[in-house]
Amino acid sequence: MQGIEVTTNFIYSKETNMLKISSLIVIALLFFSFTVRAASTQEQIEITHPKFKEPLVFNISLPSGYAQNKDKSYVMMFDFHPNSDTYLRGMHDWMSHNGEWPWLQTIMVTPAAGNRVGILFDETGKTTPLLDFFEEKLFPEVEKRYRTNGFKIMSGFRGNGTLVLSTLINKPDMFNAYITISPELKNDHAGILSTASKKLAKHNDKPRFLLFSHGTNIKEAHQMASYSQLNAILKKHAPSNLDWHYKHFDSNYFMSLPLLSVIMGIEKIFDDIHNGLAPESEVSQKGVEAIIQHYKYLSQQKYGFEVSPKNSINALGFYLLNSSQQEGLKVFTEMVQRYPKDAYSHHHLANAHAKLGDYESAVKHQKDAVKLADNMLTWHKKRHRRFLEDYLSKNNASE
Repeated sequence: MQGIEVTTNFIYSKETNMLKISSLIVIALLFFSFTVRAASTQEQIEITHPKFKEPLVFNISLPSGYAQNKDKSYVMMFDFHPNSDTYLRGMHDWMSHNGEWPWLQTIMVTPAAGNRVGILFDETGKTTPLLDFFEEKLFPEVEKRYRTNGFKIMSGFRGNGTLVLSTLINKPDMFNAYITISPELKNDHAGILSTASKKLAKHNDKPRFLLFSHGTNIKEAHQMASYSQLNAILKKHAPSNLDWHYKHFDSNYFMSLPLLSVIMGIEKIFDDIHNGLAPESEVSQKGVEAIIQHYKYLSQQKYGFEVSPKNSINALGFYLLNSSQQEGLKVFTEMVQRYPKDAYSHHHLANAHAKLGDYESAVKHQKDAVKLADNMLTWHKKRHRRFLEDYLSKNNASE
């Protein structure tokens, strides 16, 4: 496999099983690397800049199926550390391959090794030449060449975490979501601590996300006071449209923090899509139409692409079913009317009838779900058939 060199040192001891374990680890690493390479495609783009003699090279990692799914557009994620490319691609491949849950398929953008554009960063924070380059050169070129859907995420560790915060406070519209991990802040690095409160107050009402995380270790000891200060600034000055989260990983190794933080950030960023609203929430309690309007707002304002309200509507239906069978069934019936070609809409109506002991109706609606599931992944097909078999068995037993 191109680009992979494996050296194996065999050390014999009384614990002979260690030899087998070491061999298995090597095989597993090789298999994992091959899987990631097979699942995604990596390309490079070159961008010229008057301050550099050679073109600036950036890696573009395209998700599995990009070439085949020509009508599909994708989230974009940017990290300014060249080595982040490997762990981001691996985690993304794993977390998106199961129906894009919990990570929507994403185009990754990272600088290639040797890319020196970082010297443009003004560590005083008074000017933003590096951010200007991203905004005016890099991302327009990416969006011109690749099918991005408008939703962008930025992540960064240590100095690159400072860059994330600088982007958030100086050019907040460049990204929709920001993940800053152990940022360098001491001595007012990049002017973050001295200007954040005023600049955050000037943000428009566009929804944005921020995860600020760090650990407790010798690498961060000099930063702890600054982290407390940033946390206090966010508590006092973060605008209402900034959905911000703070996480102190106080029992993890320093080099684990980027992976832990990205996973946590991704789960929170797309939580509206995968989990939806709690049925007790203010929006859900207003009914199906209010939920639909809420998801129109999320689609148009927060994400920029369509987000389905189905999970939230279903959650409301089952919640109401416990207190009012009529109201619960009404919600599920409306779901089928609004989404007649969705297998799970029919299944949830069938399930509602089954919970009420009406297995004849459950069988009827689950048969519709099975038919519609023919175009879904094998896992979903089998699942709907198992539901139908269960309802048929219970219906036969009740006759």
